[in-house]
Amino acid sequence: MTRAVRWLVTVVAAAATFGVCVWVVRAVSWGWLPQGEGPRLDTALAFGTVTAGAVLAVGVWWASREQPPSPPPPLRTVTQEATASENARVTQAGGPPPAAGTPSRVDQHAEASDDATVAQTGGGADRLEQRAKASGRGNIAQTGGDQPVQGP
Repeated sequence: MTRAVRWLVTVVAAAATFGVCVWVVRAVSWGWLPQGEGPRLDTALAFGTVTAGAVLAVGVWWASREQPPSPPPPLRTVTQEATASENARVTQAGGPPPAAGTPSRVDQHAEASDDATVAQTGGGADRLEQRAKASGRGNIAQTGGDQPVQGP
């Protein structure tokens, strides 16, 4: 139940309690209640106010104990776009594994030619993506957890 609905239920319950109590005290004829119309209305209003106040106190406790949900942790993203040729080397590391519950993503888009090397390490990322192209003696390597992948 949302917080707004809880507060609405609390206010409606307190108002209904007040109304029912005033109606009962005015409608029922008990010997210990005052006999005149004015004193009986005063007693009914006092009884309704005290009873509705008790219902309102319990309702406030119930409605305010629910905390709003915390926002989701930010997405940790590492992105790289690169081109390497001749003896160049392109390396990307996603960093240490993120804290528990922190989503992370490591993306790399690279091209290697001649003797160039492209390497990517995910560092415990939830999502690891590498789009690379090698030509000549270019080398591409990706590490993203338990299974490193290498290829020409």
